[in-house]
Order: sequence, then C-alpha cells, then structure tokens
Amino acid sequence: MKVLLLKDVAALGQRGDIKEVKPGYARNFLLAQGLAKPANSGALKEAETLRAAREAEKAAEDTQFTSALAALAGRTFTIEAKATAQGNLYRAISKKQIISALEAGGVAGIIPDDIETDPIKKIGTHTIRLRRRNSTGSCTIQIAAKK
Repeated sequence: MKVLLLKDVAALGQRGDIKEVKPGYARNFLLAQGLAKPANSGALKEAETLRAAREAEKAAEDTQFTSALAALAGRTFTIEAKATAQGNLYRAISKKQIISALEAGGVAGIIPDDIETDPIKKIGTHTIRLRRRNSTGSCTIQIAAKK
C-alpha cells in the first residue's frame, strides 16, 4: 500500500515522501497515528508541497547554524563547576550546559545534536566540535573550578 508521510517516521522516511508499506502497518500504525495518509493522485501534489516546505525549513536551519558558527569564531566561553583538588569535576558538563553557556554569551541556534564532543569531566580549556549536515565548526569552552 502506498502512503504519503505527513510527519517524519524513523526508519521509514521524511515528511512528504511517498512510501510503499504493508497494509497492516499502514492501517494500524501510520494512518491511526496521523503520520500518513493513503497516496492517491491528489497526494502527489501535496507531496511536492510538503517536500518544498521541508527543504525551506532545512535551508533556514542551515543559515541559522552558519550564522551561529560565525558568532562563535575566536570566542571563549566559561563554565564554572565544582571540582576536586586534582581538577576532576564532580559532575560532567553536558551538552545542555554547553548550549546554556553559548546562549548566555549571545549565540543562539545550536541544538544538542550539533555537538559532537563527549561530556567534559576535567577543568581546563576544551575545544567543542559542532556539526550540522555539511557545516562544521568549533568553539572553545573554559571550565573553571567554582569557588
């Protein structure tokens, strides 16, 4: 059975794609959850509209990410955390904390999926790798012991 995906479905496709699926999967899951609708002649036109909207959203996200990377160039952001005398942190610095520090520094448009670095567990200067689709960049995070 051919269906038009109305939302992104993991391991199946993205919004606007027309896919061939088993009838039971279509009836019992995709159609019941509102994730898809049967593909007919009118659905082809709607698929093009959904694909165009998806591509426009991706282009806007890429532009926002590129401007965020430009704002990060040459800047260092500081995060304070409790640490032992040897410089080990009691609690690792997560992606959410890194994003909060970037937003406090005036940089928006970075999401947790963009950060490719593992959680930080020691004080010092760390380089954070950022990637979204084909755009890559980095920023510097200074972890300081909280007094």
